[in-house]
Amino acid sequence: MMDVLLVDDEPWILEGLRSMINWDKYGYRICGEAENGNDAWVLIKNLQPDLVFTDIHMPSVNGLELINRSNGGLARPPRFVILSGYDSFEYAKLALDLRVEDYLLKPIDEVEIESLLESITPKILEDNVAAEARQREHAIYVNGLFNRLLQGEDSSQLRAEARRMLRMEVHEDMACLLVATDICKDNVKGRINSFADAHWSEPFVDAEGNIGVFAADKKGSLKQLEEMGRSLFEIYSGHASITVAFGRHSGAGCVMRSAYENALLALKWKRYHNEVGFVHQQDLPQNDPLASVNQKALANLMEAILAEEQDKLERKIDTLLANPDSGLPASDIEYVRVQLLALEMSILKQLNELKGDIGRFMLHVQNMAGIITKIDTFPAFQKYGLMLSLNALKAIQEQRKEKAGNTVFRVIQYVNQEFREKLKLQELAQKFHMNANYLGQAFKQQTGKTFREYLNDKRNEEAKKLLRQSCLTIPDVAVQSGYPNSDYFVTQFKRMTGMAPSAYRRQ
Repeated sequence: MMDVLLVDDEPWILEGLRSMINWDKYGYRICGEAENGNDAWVLIKNLQPDLVFTDIHMPSVNGLELINRSNGGLARPPRFVILSGYDSFEYAKLALDLRVEDYLLKPIDEVEIESLLESITPKILEDNVAAEARQREHAIYVNGLFNRLLQGEDSSQLRAEARRMLRMEVHEDMACLLVATDICKDNVKGRINSFADAHWSEPFVDAEGNIGVFAADKKGSLKQLEEMGRSLFEIYSGHASITVAFGRHSGAGCVMRSAYENALLALKWKRYHNEVGFVHQQDLPQNDPLASVNQKALANLMEAILAEEQDKLERKIDTLLANPDSGLPASDIEYVRVQLLALEMSILKQLNELKGDIGRFMLHVQNMAGIITKIDTFPAFQKYGLMLSLNALKAIQEQRKEKAGNTVFRVIQYVNQEFREKLKLQELAQKFHMNANYLGQAFKQQTGKTFREYLNDKRNEEAKKLLRQSCLTIPDVAVQSGYPNSDYFVTQFKRMTGMAPSAYRRQ
């Protein structure tokens, strides 16, 4: 449904527009009404209607000023139709300059308005489709930009683009809000956008599936971001699981990444305590155990999982859960739990990058080894770590195979379309980001033929078709089938069919 806003200082006009027109028939709903320009401007900003019917002469702000303000102050202003009691050439000319859709005279005419709706509705629908496409493209761009920065890629160009997006200076403070929830991400993003501030970023999704927003410290925007985070929790907490974390960073350096890491630390702390709610980084106790992850042991264990070295997992888990000073099993139960939480996060990040189902994965691990926040013995922690690692190894292995299988399928499709071009396995492997030897093996496994055999068969089938269905010369058939010259074509054709192209055509 499209939204229409009705604006007129005469209540009987609003009543007539509301009751006389079958808005539903044309796909509209009345989202609001206003009797003066100031109220109308507030409704336009908050409700973002697709279409506005407005009078010209109204208290405070007249209709033409309202249109001018919307066109100049909104990224995507609504379309406007003027309803006026004045048949004035000057007004009509001003309306034309403001790109108003139509200028209708009062009293309102039901047939005239419905005829207008029939003509204007397709334009609005087309605008909405184009706007949604632009929004999707922009969201993909924003997501890519922020995740590149958060994962350590650093360049002056990336930093400058992020600052431009947030309208911030080089050394301003910055905050990040992270939302972890089982609610549809588009729903939460839409809600965040309804609160949006000029110095906030577009919502993005990080590598762990959390929804994030950045804000630069301009005109109270950090305070507004924190308040929005608390509001999100209030809105969703009654019917969904949601945790919202706020982190900030002051001063120079990698401001964006530091703010994000502070918010992520707060989010993990909340999860560590098996809690939901809103958490500010200031709420974390000093010397929190989450800061005590044995990064070297964690990296070595993740390396073994990614290399599919199953026989090394148990030993590396013991190292991760040991006291780094003595090498003996750690006696601090919170320290041990934190190491496993860090392992869990690293595994989920890898699975997410491979498009794996992380929710299903965690449910499977918990069914086998229990929930980490309820484990309280060292042997149970060891069992959980081993079960988590073994299942991660298997899940990552399966996702890699699936991803590779999908890539090989795309390679085959590409060959089917481009077999007339000069194709080489080495170049295809580079194009599709695969190892050439592995691509050759996978290609044969999928098709039953080597890459060269498959390519020659495709070209040979095309040559047969051209020889049967066209009057092209043999050299032209060779070129249009993908062979570099007619001599090579004739040789290959005779080898594969047992006869020369000319004999095949006569037959």
